[in-house]
Amino acid sequence: MMGKAKRVNSRYADTQMVHRLAHKVKWALKGLAGHTLHGYPLRFDYTKKELIDGAFSRLVPAPISFADLGGVWRIDGAYTFYILENYDVSSAFLVDTDFTDGVLERSRSHPNLVLVNQNFGSPAIREKIDSVDVLLLFDVLLHQVKPDWNQVLEMYAPVTDCFVIYNQQFTSSDTSVRLLDLGFDKYFELVRVKRKSELYKNLVEKTYETHPGHKRIWRDIHNVWQWGITDRDLIHTLETIGFSLVYQKNWGQFSNFKNFENHAFIFRKQRPAQ
Repeated sequence: MMGKAKRVNSRYADTQMVHRLAHKVKWALKGLAGHTLHGYPLRFDYTKKELIDGAFSRLVPAPISFADLGGVWRIDGAYTFYILENYDVSSAFLVDTDFTDGVLERSRSHPNLVLVNQNFGSPAIREKIDSVDVLLLFDVLLHQVKPDWNQVLEMYAPVTDCFVIYNQQFTSSDTSVRLLDLGFDKYFELVRVKRKSELYKNLVEKTYETHPGHKRIWRDIHNVWQWGITDRDLIHTLETIGFSLVYQKNWGQFSNFKNFENHAFIFRKQRPAQ
């Protein structure tokens, strides 16, 4: 029986691997087509496009303003520019710590776009953002420390009516966890990055030294993976600050991270009873 069970488990694992590979090939081809036909970056993610389209075409009233927090890295603000060029938007903010030449050049064609070159976790930066209909948080909540991901949501809740979130959610725990608190061996077991890469080598060797650019210790910089956030905690946090879940979709395992899945959410500010 043991041998039969192992064979069944092996076939299941092989089937899952084939499905993941087919999924990657499918989205790679879509990315190539989008780059060729529309000029999207090769890393343009159509699952995020679907989430954006759902928010901007189905919400009533239709959003006319938004802020994209941390939307530059590896994608050159592509989702910000997609919204600006496909929907009737009166004002927009793109906030990040590193703006590329491509973003700066493209922004000149959009006078209704404000670039904010700072860490969006700073309360002072939040003060620069006027009230917006939609706040985009794509792949960034898991990086937020001091303020933590939940404190970021609380901080921005007063200035938006809708959170549109795409995040790599933790599936191996009932509660969220600061991954670095687990120790480096467990951390790298869960976070399947190259431990010997310059970034993560520095994280290990200089954990409590001050990062020269961020002016905080290496352990607290947003460039590294910080959190395993569970759906339960994310939904509870937003309900506590007055937002209701109106859309949720699971897009499956993130890369080779067996304990994380790509989940999409739309949360709408609760309206007082009439």
